[in-house]
Amino acid sequence: MTTITTTYRVRDDYLGDTETFNTYDDAMEYCQQSEIIYYHKALAYLMENDASLVESLSLAEDFGLTPSNLNSETLATIHYQDALMQTITEEDK
Repeated sequence: MTTITTTYRVRDDYLGDTETFNTYDDAMEYCQQSEIIYYHKALAYLMENDASLVESLSLAEDFGLTPSNLNSETLATIHYQDALMQTITEEDK
C-alpha cells in the first residue's frame, strides 16, 4: 500500500527560493511572518514589484489601514506576503 503525502510549496521570487511545508497552515504562517524591513529594501522591492503602489494601497485598505499608518516597509511587506500566498501549491508524493 502506497501512502500519499501532501506537501505545500511556497515560491519566493523575491529571495529566489522555495520553501516546503507539511501543512497548508504552516505555509500560510510562513507567508504571514515574512517581512521586508529597512527603508531602502522596501523601496527597492516596491519599485520592482508595485511602482505605482496601486496593489499595495489596495491591500492596505483591505486590512483597514489608512495612509497615516503606512510607510514603505508596511506597504512592501503587505505586498510581499500577498505575493507569497499566491504561490502556495499543493504537491502529492
